[in-house]
Amino acid sequence: MSVINKNQGGFTIVEIVVAITVAGFITLGLSVMVTNLNVVSDRTRDLVTAISAAENKFEDLRNSTFLALSDGTVDFTGELPSTLAEPKQATYTIADSSLTNVSTAVKEVNVTIVYNSHGKTETLEFREFIGELGVGQY
Repeated sequence: MSVINKNQGGFTIVEIVVAITVAGFITLGLSVMVTNLNVVSDRTRDLVTAISAAENKFEDLRNSTFLALSDGTVDFTGELPSTLAEPKQATYTIADSSLTNVSTAVKEVNVTIVYNSHGKTETLEFREFIGELGVGQY
């Protein structure tokens, strides 16, 4: 028969259960944090991709001649990167500007991009004015 010495070091069952419980809460918190960071990272990537697509469209329009900018709405969904989740849609609208304090012709260009980000529909709208003399040259 073995004799148990009360002075022996070691952990009681209560201490072990408490340690396991604390470790479990820490692990759960870390896993939730990592999951949330992944979601935020994905949303940020989608946002940057959509903004880049809008900037590219503005650049295309700026590079065309002013007279080639005809009024109306054009769908350019096919030009959106495949990394943006469906459903997605992209349009731009060109119209004569309502600016009254300019001496030359100015077109107002509105770009709208709609995409799905983790089950939520995101809509981005951008506006720019393109003058007959060039961008920002009214």
